Amino acid sequence: MSRRRKKTSDDAPAELYAAVRKAVRAQGGSALMPLLRRWKQTRSADDALPGLTEGVARFLVRYGTLDAGDDPLAQQRRYAQVLGKLSRSGGDAPGLIAAWLEVFAQGAYGVLAGGVCGDMPRCGDCLLARDCRYLAAGGRDERLSGAALAKDLAAQKPELAAAPEQHRNAELLAFLLTEGKSGSAAVARAEALLKTLGGVRGVLNAGAAELHRLGLKEASVAKLRAMAELVEGWSTEIAEHGRAFGQGRDFYEHFHLRLRDKKKERFYVACLDQKNRLIGEEMVSEGSLTEVVVHPREVFAPAVRLRAAAVAVVHNHPSGDPAPSPQDKALTKRLVRAAELVGIRLLDHVVIGDGDYISFVEEGLM
Repeated sequence: MSRRRKKTSDDAPAELYAAVRKAVRAQGGSALMPLLRRWKQTRSADDALPGLTEGVARFLVRYGTLDAGDDPLAQQRRYAQVLGKLSRSGGDAPGLIAAWLEVFAQGAYGVLAGGVCGDMPRCGDCLLARDCRYLAAGGRDERLSGAALAKDLAAQKPELAAAPEQHRNAELLAFLLTEGKSGSAAVARAEALLKTLGGVRGVLNAGAAELHRLGLKEASVAKLRAMAELVEGWSTEIAEHGRAFGQGRDFYEHFHLRLRDKKKERFYVACLDQKNRLIGEEMVSEGSLTEVVVHPREVFAPAVRLRAAAVAVVHNHPSGDPAPSPQDKALTKRLVRAAELVGIRLLDHVVIGDGDYISFVEEGLM
């Protein structure tokens, strides 16, 4: 029994060309026959690489084969590569392939007036709709251009936010990696990267070797690493000195961004004044995948130094499950006793997981 061949990226242009021909034949009807006879005489042996027309460029940008952010010469080079690949794989001359694309994209005299993917695209009749970047972007050509995204972001009125969240993330990632020159093909590559790595968190947590394996160049990998460090720096900045902490969720919101993706347990102490307002914080220990070793003196030393009236301790579970372990419970009992000895209140012990937390006070564990 023969095994089905796995699809590769080389299949994409061939599938596009097959769908174009099928759509033109179906919708062109009998009016297409004279045109096909003329092509047989004039274009079936045309090995010269034709120029990229405005209509075909618009269609290929919408589909994701060309980037809207590329200059015309770069688009022409990419178009030539696509025509060459299709000619070598299918045997049709580049001129004939271009003719089919032109009719699909802009129509021809007496055949498919306006084309299938013209100024007023007939998306409902298009066999390529499932994979079309234009439709994924909400049916608006301006959403395929990094320039439009830059304008919206600068104005802080991101109209593109109306697009689905997954597509929005792909647009932003493509925009950053291409220095604002992203087009639909760049968005498609970014979307594939997000899907492969499990979303934004997966991309920012991926190692350089994995990103290289997925086709990113050194400059793009460096940008992602810088982005990841900026995000972590933003999440760890203590811009909330003076904020009052009144429940376990307050500590979760303050710490979870910096802790949720860590591969080892990290143990923090938050120092508070008489009104439970934050006056400082410090990581006092880092452990293994499953536990962290903490001594009470390490917890209360920062509190004594800052003359804190109370402390809360916070640590993460790399497994994502915030349920406290027996070790967590035993440590909390030791900290409660130590707090009584030094005269500093132990306000809470909060364990952070993936999108959730456990407060020892709220659970009645202290």
